[in-house]
Amino acid sequence: MSMVDIEAVRDWLGRLPGGSLAGRYAGDWDAFARHDRPVLTLFGSYDTGKSSLLRRLLVDAGGEVPGWLTISARHETFEVNDAEVGGCTVRDTPGFAVGASDMRAQNNARRARAAVGLTDVGIAVLTPQLATAERDLLQQLVARGWPAGTMWFVISRFDEAGADPEYGLAAYRDLAARKVGELREMFALDERVPVFVVAQDPFQSAGPDTGLDRDTWDEFRGWDGMDALTDAVAAVSPSALPGWRQAAGQRYWSVVLDDTVTELRRQLADYTAQAEVAAGGVARRDGWQSELDTLDRAAHAGLDGLVEEVMRRSWAPGAGAAELQAEIQRTLDEWFTQHDVRLQRLRASIRKAKERERARPSWAGFASLAATLRAEPEPGAAGPGSGAVAGHLEQVGTMLIGALKAVNDVAATGRKTRVVTVAQGWGRHVGTAEAVLPLAVYLAKVVDDRRAGQARQSQDRAAMEQRQQVVDEATRHARDAWQPFVDAVRDEIVAETADQVDLDASLRELVGQLQQAVAEGESLR
Repeated sequence: MSMVDIEAVRDWLGRLPGGSLAGRYAGDWDAFARHDRPVLTLFGSYDTGKSSLLRRLLVDAGGEVPGWLTISARHETFEVNDAEVGGCTVRDTPGFAVGASDMRAQNNARRARAAVGLTDVGIAVLTPQLATAERDLLQQLVARGWPAGTMWFVISRFDEAGADPEYGLAAYRDLAARKVGELREMFALDERVPVFVVAQDPFQSAGPDTGLDRDTWDEFRGWDGMDALTDAVAAVSPSALPGWRQAAGQRYWSVVLDDTVTELRRQLADYTAQAEVAAGGVARRDGWQSELDTLDRAAHAGLDGLVEEVMRRSWAPGAGAAELQAEIQRTLDEWFTQHDVRLQRLRASIRKAKERERARPSWAGFASLAATLRAEPEPGAAGPGSGAVAGHLEQVGTMLIGALKAVNDVAATGRKTRVVTVAQGWGRHVGTAEAVLPLAVYLAKVVDDRRAGQARQSQDRAAMEQRQQVVDEATRHARDAWQPFVDAVRDEIVAETADQVDLDASLRELVGQLQQAVAEGESLR
């Protein structure tokens, strides 16, 4: 195993995006380093009999079985627990559950792996079937760099191996020898690595009981293999601790480094995908707003000439007010309808794009992130660092969420009023006739008034200027009637892409920080 620069690793952990993990890991290491007696740790799959093995060691040493130690065929151990056996501290760990998808099993596996880093002697416990699903994981742990004699293997529950020692002891011992050979070959172990074959509770004589005496297993001691393991535990000497602790430091901090880099890579992949969703929203907002601006300019351009033409036709004397209003309404209604159709096409395009985006797998992760950033923390919720070593990697994600939330709280304050306003009127769109009618009535009245005034005036320059004033005023009112249509679509665009636009810059920044953190972590390996 290559050596890692522990101080460099701790410095790197202190500079991770979102906050430092160095103190949390250092706390667990310092607690381990304060042990003045050797620490031996049992690890392996959850069904290998680690807890029953520890019970046997405790009872044979004359100690009491603690209340937390339970014996069951089920997954019962969920925490790392210590017991004193002779002059050593023996740790029982949660079992590995390789390939498990539930969070508790994954957390248990992390706790177990972390505990293996914080030990002087590692004791891998396997069933007579030897390693199956956990083989690769055990192989990684074996390769972590153990001083000679500090990595042990125990083939446990050997009374269940298929040979009955009470009716064929020679066959039982032959089978044990073959299994030891298979194990050494499987993990390329030399003869210096101790391998013990034990039946810690032959034929389940003690069952789940914990109030036991040493004589419970006296009749089996001739073949159950526990004497050799007990003697090995008793022979562990504190004199070797300095060298063992140095090796443990390398194992521990290299595991911390590897696991943190792995977690950061996963976070990088997730946030890269979410950054792409955010960038897509920014691009869509820009595209939709550009299209809306083009439609709006076209509507204004069409309106400018249209009002003047209507006014020219309507200025001549002779037309009645009703005919004038009908002509104005018909002309403006055509204009409204023509440009409103284009707005509705844009809105339909926005809705379809929204439906397509929501159907993509990448949207679920982004929506979850946005909801998390908007959520208020529950009163009394435990903050990062409330768990032990195993929970530290889980906190990488929490820290990154915290970093994003801090950036986006400011943006959220500015967008609340606008989004609420849009939400209240979402999907409402006034019909063109409703919008045009008040304008037509207004224009008809203005033209009538102006024509009446014109009849009393000479056809001079003042009359022409008055007519232009009417054109300008009519154009302004027509634009005022049109503007809510445009604003409704613009607000819909803004509301539809608000989360993506708000998160775009912070996600891009976070992705860059994660890329740098992963690169630095890789360089420390």
